[in-house]
Formats: sequence, C-alpha cells, structure tokens
Amino acid sequence: MRIIKPINHKSSGFTLIELLIASVLGIVVIGSVITVFATTVRYNSDNLQMIRLNQELRGVMSLISRDLKRAGYFNSAAVTTTYLDTFGGADTGSYLYNDCVYFAYDIDADGVAEDSDFIAYKLLGSEINQGTGSGVNLAASPPDFDCNTNVTWEALTEYDPGTDDRSDIQITQLQFEPECSNAGGAVASDFICTGTGVEVRNMVITITGQVITPVDNTVVSRTLTETIKLRNDSGV
Repeated sequence: MRIIKPINHKSSGFTLIELLIASVLGIVVIGSVITVFATTVRYNSDNLQMIRLNQELRGVMSLISRDLKRAGYFNSAAVTTTYLDTFGGADTGSYLYNDCVYFAYDIDADGVAEDSDFIAYKLLGSEINQGTGSGVNLAASPPDFDCNTNVTWEALTEYDPGTDDRSDIQITQLQFEPECSNAGGAVASDFICTGTGVEVRNMVITITGQVITPVDNTVVSRTLTETIKLRNDSGV
C-alpha cells in the first residue's frame, strides 16, 4: 500500500523592513497627490477670482465709458450749452489725477433739462459710486452740479471691510485723466483745453480693483485702462 505524504506549504510574507519601505513610499505618493490637488484648487480659485474681478471691472468701465461718450448731448433744435458746460472733475491734488468726473446729457432725449440727466462717477472709500442730480438749479448757467454739490450717490461695486465676505471687490484706484490734441495740449483744472486750434478731447479712465481668494487669502489685483473720445467735445 502506497502512503501519500502531505505536502507542506511554507507561508511567506513581508519583512518588517519591506513594510517600512512600502509605508514610506505610500506616504510620499499620497503627499504628492495631496500637494497637486491643493495646488490645483488654489490655482482654480485664483483664476475664478481673477475672471470675476475682470468681469466686474469691465462692467463698470463699460457703464462709465458709455455715459462719457454721450456727455453734452441735448435733443433740442435750440442752441444751448447747458449740458456742454456741465463737465469737469474734482481735484484731488493734481487735475491730472482725479477720482471723480461729472457731466450731463439728455438721457431720455426729450429735450427737457432734468435732474436725472446730471451724472457723476466717483471713488468713495473702496467703492465706485454713480451720482445723479438732486435738486439741481437748472436755471443757473451752468447748473449748480458737480462732484460735491446737488448729487445723490449709489454704489456700483460692493466692499465691506468689516465682514468676512471674500466676494467683495475693493476698488483701489479710479482715475480720470483728460487729454487735449490741439496746439499746446494743455488742460485746465476744470478739464477744459486751453490750447488753440481744432480741439479733440479724450478721457483716459483707469480702474484698479482687488479681491481676496477664499483658499489661501491671496490678493488678486487687476487694472483696466480705456481711452474715450468725447463726441460732443467742441462745446465742452
């Protein structure tokens, strides 16, 4: 009778050194994945904030430039400089660096002078504000309206430093710089060209804003500059 002997299988496993090496490699791989993930999240957050900031600044720039192009327009057959004479800026130390501009145009094209036809844009605190006429003396020549007189302000951008709302956009610069292309090219403090010859007036607008990213408190900043030709500048 043949006796079959059982086959002994030896159990094999990892040694302590092999386990330590595998653990170290696993930690390195996991750490690398976490680092790449965190970097991607941070980059995407910064990118989204930049896009949002850019859209916000472009929207405000478009609004201001659209209004400025119409400065002085008045839908009336009668010769008048009522709205052409209502144009200027608030001096903040140098007339070439104003944080406010005011003007008027016939918004509803009805040929009637109204408070709502008088507009201003100004940097108040860290917000860009749009102003409209309030109780303007329309009989005065020019009407008594400027960056500090008979104007009601409303914020176009939002920033509250007293809260943790990281979505608020802080405007750090709003600049209106007039340019004259006539002979001499000088600009008076009231934004009037003082040179001679054919007058072509431009307004260079610069807006700088910043926002804080919610991931790592990175400050994202953006500056927009646009040059606008005043279409009714011959009488401004």
